[in-house]
Amino acid sequence: MMAIRIDRIKVNRGGPLENDFRLEPGDVNLIYGHNETGKTYIVESIINLLFRTGRKSAIDWNLRDWDFAGSIIVSGLEDRPVTFTRTGKKLEDYWKEETGLPQDFSRLLVVKEGETLLAHEEDGVGRDILKNYLSGEGLLDRIEERISATLRKANVQGGQIIGSKMGVIKDKDELRKDLKKLDSLLKEVEDGYTSGVIYDLQQKQETIRAEFEKLAKAKCYYATCLQTEKKALNQKRESLPSEEELSKIESDISVYESKRNEADDKLDTMRKLESVTESYRWAEKALNVYKEITSGQAVTGPKPIYMIFALIFLVGAVATGFLNLRIPLAICAAGSLAFSIFYFVGAQRALAMAGASKELERLETEFRSRYGSELTDRALLEAQVEKLREDYFRVAGLKKDLEEELIPELKSRESSIRGDLKKLIGNELPPQEWRSTISESRSKLSSLTGKINSLDMELASLAVPEEDLLDQDPGIEWDANRYKVLEGELTEIKEALSEEFRKLDLLRTRIAQETYLDSTDWEELITALRDMRDKIVQEYRLITAEILAKVQLNTVIQELREEENTRIASGLESAELTKPLHVITGCYKGIRHEVDRGLILITDEDEEYPLGTVSTGAKEQAFLAMRMGFSSIIMKGQTAFLILDDAFQHS
Repeated sequence: MMAIRIDRIKVNRGGPLENDFRLEPGDVNLIYGHNETGKTYIVESIINLLFRTGRKSAIDWNLRDWDFAGSIIVSGLEDRPVTFTRTGKKLEDYWKEETGLPQDFSRLLVVKEGETLLAHEEDGVGRDILKNYLSGEGLLDRIEERISATLRKANVQGGQIIGSKMGVIKDKDELRKDLKKLDSLLKEVEDGYTSGVIYDLQQKQETIRAEFEKLAKAKCYYATCLQTEKKALNQKRESLPSEEELSKIESDISVYESKRNEADDKLDTMRKLESVTESYRWAEKALNVYKEITSGQAVTGPKPIYMIFALIFLVGAVATGFLNLRIPLAICAAGSLAFSIFYFVGAQRALAMAGASKELERLETEFRSRYGSELTDRALLEAQVEKLREDYFRVAGLKKDLEEELIPELKSRESSIRGDLKKLIGNELPPQEWRSTISESRSKLSSLTGKINSLDMELASLAVPEEDLLDQDPGIEWDANRYKVLEGELTEIKEALSEEFRKLDLLRTRIAQETYLDSTDWEELITALRDMRDKIVQEYRLITAEILAKVQLNTVIQELREEENTRIASGLESAELTKPLHVITGCYKGIRHEVDRGLILITDEDEEYPLGTVSTGAKEQAFLAMRMGFSSIIMKGQTAFLILDDAFQHS
């Protein structure tokens, strides 16, 4: 450390200073004058040119709002003198930690406007000043101030930093999380982009797709074969009667069979009633015969009276003939003829009745044989005729229906059905073969329709468009199961690829977000990601090293603080402080510090007086002595300068 000396001062006029002020200082320089002539302006200008006065200043100088200007040349800071201006470097820029000069060293060098106190404490100094200037604790405090409260409480155990998750520890943990995130992203890149999973899936997809496309061609060819087969079956089906035609013929056959059954029923009824017809005819004839026989039996024979009247009229006719009486003759002749006829008819009836008795016996015998009862009178025959008449006329009606309606209709329907079957089947068939032929045709039609429907279903399941049908055999047999398996595998691979690409897109987006790089180029993104990781690794190492260093430094500081009181006491007893104190005050040979009482002055007679209790003049002298002593200790015996503005108002 070199001695510091002000070689030249130039303050431009301003404020109350009417003329520029120039001075090449000696060892001791006194500047005096009347009030309001610019003494304070010169002091504040020197402070403004030499020291920091803004927000970065360690001391609140409380300067007036003057437009300071000028320059000061100082030697001892560098190999050559340094010129200080309002806007240039300041002395604090040279008081770095390595030199041991505290940033508020200017506090000791300047007394402004009679403010001799070093600090606003009860004794005017305070323990902080003592630590700062005597024990080195001020430096330790400044160093410790750079160590956050979190790190002061932190420690290292088992290679791990243990402390609250705040401040730099939180920053370190955040970096660690970021590093893990980047490592995870890089691993995902290795697993997804560089591991070849997508390539393997694509290769597998190509292999399966090649086989799948061959089977697809086989499917198209197979569909063509099915179409050809279906066409042939349709042609066969078209050669057969349609279901509508078969149903119509079947309906006609049903009507025909119904009519035929009706005719058969009527014929059967007629056959059953055939004996009734013959019996009715016999009974009716027998009734007529019986009537004749029974009516003839009422006339017993020819009546003689008729013969007498005939003879009388004959005699009258002869007599009138002789008398030539024509009218009486005619009447008598007619009467004779009439009564002769009556007599003759009666005689004939008598002869007939003689034969009718035998006929009646035959009728009675036949009646008994037919009906199992005796023919006693005509009423029995009449009753039997009435009984048989209804069945007789019923048979007649049935016969009429058959001959006039049913049989002609049956012949017509049979002819029509034969003609329809010949048109549809090509052969005339007897009625007994109609049903079996219809059933056989329907079975063939149903079989063909079923096969065609089956082909349609299979074609629908194949779902081959018309334009994709193939006429040429691709050389591989269609295998629906294998096709389905390959289709499923292709779907799975497609989904897997989609998922992998989705992951890659998501990964690419995440990398772009992490690297703040708007790019789709994988190599560029991966390079940026690795660069960012290297950067975070470096930051993590630096912050970890900083934390470890500060934790360790804090440990050392705490160890040094344990010797604080000893160093303060030693500093207060040093000659650099006691000598100027005794020279300036003339009665105090020493000074010591107590925690409760503060600084205590010791007289030559070893009497003790707390600094806060002595007179104002004694305080000024003690403070000046301490400024000189503290400065000498800090400067390690090298010289510097003091600027004292109204520093001796009371002494």
